[in-house]
Amino acid sequence: MEDTWGIPGPTFLAIYGALIVFPVVAGLVWTIAAKLGNRAPSADVSGPQPTVYELAYLAGGPDRVVDTAIAALVDRGILRVSSLKQLQLTGPEPADPIEKAVAKGARPGHNATTRGIRDRLRMSGPMQALARDLEARGLVVADQAPRIRRVVYFLYLAVLILGVVRLIAGIAGDRPVGFLIPLLIAAVFATLIARALKNKRPGPRPTSEGARVLHKARSAHGRERKRGIPNGPEYVGMAGGALLGGAAAAVAFGGLASYPDEELSAALIPPPVSSGFGGGSSGGSSCSSSSGSSCSSSGGSSCGGGGCGG
Repeated sequence: MEDTWGIPGPTFLAIYGALIVFPVVAGLVWTIAAKLGNRAPSADVSGPQPTVYELAYLAGGPDRVVDTAIAALVDRGILRVSSLKQLQLTGPEPADPIEKAVAKGARPGHNATTRGIRDRLRMSGPMQALARDLEARGLVVADQAPRIRRVVYFLYLAVLILGVVRLIAGIAGDRPVGFLIPLLIAAVFATLIARALKNKRPGPRPTSEGARVLHKARSAHGRERKRGIPNGPEYVGMAGGALLGGAAAAVAFGGLASYPDEELSAALIPPPVSSGFGGGSSGGSSCSSSSGSSCSSSGGSSCGGGGCGG
């Protein structure tokens, strides 16, 4: 009786076991190579001082940029937060591209919650333009991790399909396939894990210079706060200048939890993803549109002769 595909069972098992290990090893080598490449000396950083939104990207990526823009617009009275935690446009549409995209997301008919606007703007044109500018200036490096995870996933998918086809061919040829099944189970689990990792959100990768710029700006912000710089909107966006205050700067460095108004902060922070189906609040809250106002709330087989891999 001929071996399936002319490959003896034990030989195929050895090859298949190696194929199961190959994608993760390739992914690790690729990741290490990418990180080593990122450490290579780059051109001198040039360009203007980073804006508050660029600092927000360095500190927390696209979601932090959206949170910062929301904080700036609420602080200036252009947005307000309803009792259902929906953002509503109450002032003129801003000119800044990021703020304009956030304001458009707060129009009726949209999921105008903080999470909804984050989801729509994460890969938007203005956000990608901001990231490209930071990369061109040597403050951010392109994140290779999402691409690596996708390649690893498709490699595992190919390995799984190969094993299934071999199993079917072995059964059809009345060959022993008992030892192939555990390897197939391992391939299934590896594919599922790779698929879950493939969908993981990419994050920013500031360069060493980007981290230095962020640390410098964060330190300057802390000093301004100690000196009693007010949180008024007149200081929003003056990153890198003499003054770095305002609700937007506070959120850029510390997230929505750092918004100066605690009740507005609680209303703007989205609930955890695992908190039920609707993502609704457990109580009503009513928020005004300026920084001086407040929110009120209530509430085993044997193997012989022909091999075990089909």
